[in-house]
Formats: sequence, structure tokens, C-alpha cells
Amino acid sequence: MQIKTCQFNDSYFPIMDGVGITAHNYAYWLNEKYGKSMLVAPKVKGYEDTVDYKVHRFKSVMLPGMNPYRVGLPLIDVTFKKKLKKLKFDILHAHCPFISGQVAVKLASKLDIPMVATFHTKYRDDFKKVVNNDLFADFLVKLTLDFYNAADQVWVPNKATGLTLREYGYTGAYEVVPNGSDMHIPDHGKMLKYRSKGLLRIDAVEDEFVMLFVGQHRWEKNVRLILDSLIMLKAAGKTFKMVFAGEGYAANEMMKIVRQNNLQEEVVFLGVITERKELQNIYAASDLLVFPSVYDNSPLVLQEAAAFDVPSVVVRGSSSAEGFHDGLNGFLIENDVTSLANKISELLENRDTVKKAGEGARKTIYHPWEGIVDDVYLRYADIIRAHQPVVSKQADDDEEE
Repeated sequence: MQIKTCQFNDSYFPIMDGVGITAHNYAYWLNEKYGKSMLVAPKVKGYEDTVDYKVHRFKSVMLPGMNPYRVGLPLIDVTFKKKLKKLKFDILHAHCPFISGQVAVKLASKLDIPMVATFHTKYRDDFKKVVNNDLFADFLVKLTLDFYNAADQVWVPNKATGLTLREYGYTGAYEVVPNGSDMHIPDHGKMLKYRSKGLLRIDAVEDEFVMLFVGQHRWEKNVRLILDSLIMLKAAGKTFKMVFAGEGYAANEMMKIVRQNNLQEEVVFLGVITERKELQNIYAASDLLVFPSVYDNSPLVLQEAAAFDVPSVVVRGSSSAEGFHDGLNGFLIENDVTSLANKISELLENRDTVKKAGEGARKTIYHPWEGIVDDVYLRYADIIRAHQPVVSKQADDDEEE
């Protein structure tokens, strides 16, 4: 059956983050295969949407101290509200509990249709940064749980994220629905082509050991751990190249640390890469993804790297480390600079170990979005069917009265 769906999220293109890309892939593949799909997100001045599905934007302003994220203002956006009133859907899916999520809750209630809510992010960490008060952050977490309790079904991208949701106090049921990747595994010829372009972009030569970080440049993502390990590696006389791709409030200070420690020859900052084809060239040119974040739950970049036989370094016991086995499809470290520096130093001397783990990552970590969304469609259909009897029974009760 064809279904009309809408994805809701507070971050979306041109902001490049995992949740926004997830919402995009839901909308894209559902629209491609299973019916009309749309997406609701904040408006970004000067940016025009070029995707194959309809995007409805509401007014927004920059979120202070959290560049490039924005605060949506749908309540004062008359044009957006008029458009929303004309839309009809079978099911809604909110990927965050804030502005766009609240729009989804109200719309689902108005249309009497089901809403799915995915818990993607460690929101308590974000609250603490913004309000700088643990008690108030805990209060905001409780308000967030009200949103998930209002959903017809709650999803998480992996088991570890479900445990985080439980730690926050959520007692309801939830389903594990994994994320995927929109990067396609290239054949040998394309891999060589992509790699050549990527090496040129980062000013690297064929035999250099290239490490990569892709993501928001935020201290919460443990990027300081990476920088400190690079300082140790250079002091030990190691030769390497480290590439940072992304943007964020910490970017300028990260660049300052690089200059202060004379790492300009070893470290490259590419800024945000909005073109996925350009990003695939960077992955193809890399040997190792360094991603020691203990903030992220199920980062897409791990799967993206795996599509190009690039293994990841992750922190043992973190949510990101779910599914990784040391030396087989990635590498595990402790959450400290010595552990990371030692691991990188070891891998610099063992390229075959890196290559083997990269092949393992491609086989076990990578999952294409198209297959994920096939399962999502079936889940949506079940939720819609489960909601319909409630509507029918209410109609029967009204007729009897």
C-alpha cells in the first residue's frame, strides 16, 4: 500500500549532522518507493532545497553558542502554518523532541494519525551546555520524556541508545530500528578514481597514512582527545596526516591549538562538506576514521567510512562502539589520550591490520539506507493498521449516541 509520510527534525541541510541526514534518507527512500513523503525543518536564509521530495520550512534564528544549529519559530510563521493546514498524512515521524517534534505532536493529534518518535541524541549533555545547571538540565530531560510518552511508538537506533533512554527515566516500550548509510560501496575502478580526487583535495600523497574525523566540531565529541594525541605523536617523531571535515562552535579553537603546536603540516581543516560526492572522495583517500566520541549514539560516519573499507577507532563501551570488535572490524581504545596515541602509533606500523579491519567493517558495519527503509515501511504499515481500529470504534460509538 502507498502511504503519505512526513519526517520532522530541527537540523537539516545545509547543516550536516547525522540526525538531519537520517531524516533526509527516510524522506528520500520512502518517497522513492512507498508513496508521497515530505519533510519539515527550520528555514536557513539563502539556502534552496534541491531534493526530490517536498520540504516545508518554518522561520528560524541562530541558536546562540551552538553554531550552526538554529531555533525554529513555526508559531509566528503564518505562511508555514497555512501550508501545514492543507497537508494530509497517514503517519508522522519526529526525529527530535523540540520545535519540529512539537509541531508533529500537534499535527498528529489534529489529524488523528499515529506518530513515531526516534530518540537519537544524548540530550542531557546538550541541556547542561546550554543552561549550565544540572538540576535544570534534569528538569528539561523530564519535559523531553513527555514528548516520547506522547508517541504511538518510540524507536532507538541501537541497543546502547535504548539504555540511555532508560537512564533518562523512560519506562515505556521502544523498538530498535538501526540507521543506514547513503554511501554506495564502490567497485575497484571507482575507488581508485575517488581516492585520487580525495588525495588531491587534502594535499596528500599515495603512501601517507591519512586519518579522518567527520562530524560537528564540538568538544562534546571528544575532538580535544584527537588533538592531544596528535601532539603526542608528533613529539614521538611519527609521520601522519589528520583531516577534519565539518563545522561547529569549537572549530576556531581547534585551529588555534593546531597552530600553537606547529601541526599545520599534519592537520587539514576542510570545513563543512555539503556535497556527498565530495565527501566520498575524502573517505576513499583515508586509512582510518578517528571517532572517539562518547556523546554520539549511532553515528552514520562509521558506516560511511566502512563503505570505503576504512575502519574506525572508537571508545570501548561507548554507544558508538556497539558492533565493533577490536582488530576485526575496527579498533577499541580507552577514553584517554595515551590509549588513542598508542593505538594510532601501533597502526602506523601495521598497515595490513588496518586493511583487514577495513574489510571487516564493510562486511559487518555498513548497511544501506534502502534496505533499512524497506523495514521502516513495514513497521509504518503495522502502526497505521493498529491505529485504524481505534478510529473505527470511536466512529461506531458516536453513531450509537
